[in-house]
Amino acid sequence: MPKADDKLFALLDAYYDDTVGRICNRLQKLSPSHYENIDFERHQEREEEFLDLLKKVLSEQDWDALRTYVENLAEKRSNEGYSLKEVQQAFDAIEDEIWETIKKSGQTKNDLIAILRTCRNLFNVARNEFSRAFLDKQITHQNKMNTLKERFYLYRHDRKNLPDDDS
Repeated sequence: MPKADDKLFALLDAYYDDTVGRICNRLQKLSPSHYENIDFERHQEREEEFLDLLKKVLSEQDWDALRTYVENLAEKRSNEGYSLKEVQQAFDAIEDEIWETIKKSGQTKNDLIAILRTCRNLFNVARNEFSRAFLDKQITHQNKMNTLKERFYLYRHDRKNLPDDDS
């Protein structure tokens, strides 16, 4: 009997185009957000890349690939001005659409529960790793801003004590 990872992989593979299309349509309706301003084709590229990654994680048990992907995504989305809430809403929308795919696939009750649990686990890891990386990026940025504020304050008020370091 195939395990839930294999079954979820098979479902993502079998309903790939339909799932990608529904995800893209859903993301374009996230308002107000950066996602509503992205054309369908760009959404399609992004979501195909993400679903391909999920399939890789399921087939190869390569959880590091998922962690690396979301860490890079956090860097990208932070630099593009996305909020954490926006990206979390996108993860929710993607997961919801995958759940719809799973639910309509006609699985037995036990298989359905196991597959949904596997999907939930994938997205929990993705959300948690993304949040950690995104917030680390924000903290680093805030620390740099605080240093600049301190330097500016010293420049304006006490030019004699201006630090020499370039941090």
